[in-house]
Amino acid sequence: MAIPTISTDRLILRPLTRADALDLYAYAQDEQVARSGMWEPFASQSECTEYVARLVADYERGLMWWALEHRADGRVVGRVQLSDWTRGDARAELSYALHRSYWGQGLMTETVAPAVAYGWHELELHRLGAVVLPYNTASIRILERLGMRREGTLRHHRRLWGEWVDVDVYAVLKDDEITPKA
Repeated sequence: MAIPTISTDRLILRPLTRADALDLYAYAQDEQVARSGMWEPFASQSECTEYVARLVADYERGLMWWALEHRADGRVVGRVQLSDWTRGDARAELSYALHRSYWGQGLMTETVAPAVAYGWHELELHRLGAVVLPYNTASIRILERLGMRREGTLRHHRRLWGEWVDVDVYAVLKDDEITPKA
């Protein structure tokens, strides 16, 4: 299933291309972005280029990974993904990241809404989950605006930056009564 291109007021959500590797490298190398996104920066630009090539190839296997192209400057400034999608279980996990220069502008809220709507309507999800670092309050606010509730903590779930870290699990079911929060 090919993912669609989705337009919002300030962004274009579209499939990633190999030409996006430099933009992805630019935000993925920022330590604050990497820590909040729960990854470690690439060792080199070529490692990032190889990663992008693998992602592009994965679109043929149903990858639900949108590059976020900023309309004003044409740069890829982040991503949103519905990962671990399983048709049989009708569930996926939401993840996202944004270049730090664009934080605090409401772009992630603008981005996740159409990606989540695609999950509910096109993928026919029953459950949408997410994991987040317990101190990532900005991300938690986004998840809560989507109607997600904290379900618990996975202790020492990831090893990042040489340390074990806990993550909180959030989720929403399609049948949950969702009252969007401003």
